[in-house]
Amino acid sequence: MSDKSVHIDKYISRWAASYPVLRYAFGATFLLAVSSLWSYDLSYLTPVLALGYIAPGVKPLTFKQASSFLLILLIVSVITVLVSGMLIEYPLVFMPVLLLSLLWTYYGLDKNMIIKVFILISILVIPFVSIDAIAIGSYIGANLIINAFMAIVLTQFVFIFFPWSEADKMYVKSQPPAPQRTDRERLINALNILIVLIPVIILFYTFQLTSSLLSMIFIGILSISPALANPKVGMVLIIANIFGGLIAIFTFHLLTIVPSYVFMLLLVFSAALMIGTRIFSDNKFGPVFKSGFSTFLLILGDVTSSDAEAGSKVWVRVFQISIAVIYVVIAFRLLNFFIKNKTIQST
Repeated sequence: MSDKSVHIDKYISRWAASYPVLRYAFGATFLLAVSSLWSYDLSYLTPVLALGYIAPGVKPLTFKQASSFLLILLIVSVITVLVSGMLIEYPLVFMPVLLLSLLWTYYGLDKNMIIKVFILISILVIPFVSIDAIAIGSYIGANLIINAFMAIVLTQFVFIFFPWSEADKMYVKSQPPAPQRTDRERLINALNILIVLIPVIILFYTFQLTSSLLSMIFIGILSISPALANPKVGMVLIIANIFGGLIAIFTFHLLTIVPSYVFMLLLVFSAALMIGTRIFSDNKFGPVFKSGFSTFLLILGDVTSSDAEAGSKVWVRVFQISIAVIYVVIAFRLLNFFIKNKTIQST
């Protein structure tokens, strides 16, 4: 075989390996492009929530899977709106019901992470915004379902342009098998997460911190990850999310200099390629980089769809998300410390 043919084979092999990364970068850019152009309510959530559908090793959804997912979310949202309407005026009854609902989410949906995230957001957000008016809770619930629908439809378009390939199978094989946990272990894990969430929920409901709702959502999503028990992973998570926020700030300021929609998409594509190479790698911190990129998309999508106060809002969003990440990491660290001490004392 000639040197030229060997070079071509290496080039083809390198291209095949980078194919899922290109899909991820294209998909993230495409999602932000459509959601920002359409500009429906809470549209900035769509790209972030949809990233799980184009993550390493994730296959495109079948029609049955997509329909089942939307139906489950619809049922949960309707029940949440109805229960909020009946119990929101009775805090001593409403709060235990809310905590039991969260406990069921963390315990009962142990395998399907994407469904868990959507349901978790519904349970956290709908009752909170229903404090002022039940109609607002219904409106937000409907928009969350629209966001879920858009996330599914748009990611299926991404797979049409970048179909599932042999290169994707490598990421399926490289992912470690999910640990098999007993019912007791799952219950203990769910209770630990609830312990971390309770102070946040009480704080937000007591002072009605609607302007910082994004922090509560982020804390709820981050608390799902069992990797936060590792202090090294927690520190990297803090750095990655702050880094994602700083990239969003830098991108926003570039857009104030060159206010072009196409330029924004090129910047997003470049950031997605840069971070995507870390996500689609053997790096054990790959999921952490994915969280940082989610922060970048969330902040950028939020501020670019807002009004003239976007300049100050971008710093506020970075601060809120940074506080959320730092709280979750420290809370889990302290919780694990007390659990270990109690275990040592009991033995």
